[in-house]
Amino acid sequence: MKRIMLFLAVVLLTGCASLPETGSVPPLAGKVTLGMTRPEVVAIMDTMVTVGFEIDPLTGADKPVEAKNLYSTEILSLAASVYQVDRYIVRSVNGLASIAEADLFPVVYRNNILVAKGQDGVKALKDKEHEK
Repeated sequence: MKRIMLFLAVVLLTGCASLPETGSVPPLAGKVTLGMTRPEVVAIMDTMVTVGFEIDPLTGADKPVEAKNLYSTEILSLAASVYQVDRYIVRSVNGLASIAEADLFPVVYRNNILVAKGQDGVKALKDKEHEK
């Protein structure tokens, strides 16, 4: 009886260890520093992330849906300066239907050099440009 209980406990614990992670993707943003070039930032930030799960029709098991985490790029013109803003997905989202601003990490370049990062960095840059 003890052997059966031990076997069941091992099977249950093994099953738990193989479940897909649904929490936040660890942000790589801490490795990104101001003054880096865009290729340096891309080498750190542009990885594959899980953006949701779908059910495999053959097995019925959850299958992760992965995408490159560079979500968008835009050109931002403030006063006399032109910036490029790349937004990276930094946490798993509950499906592909909606990605909130909180799920994204913006990095801002001027002349291909990182000048601001994160939501606070973008806000500070905009505030600074509007003061001029």
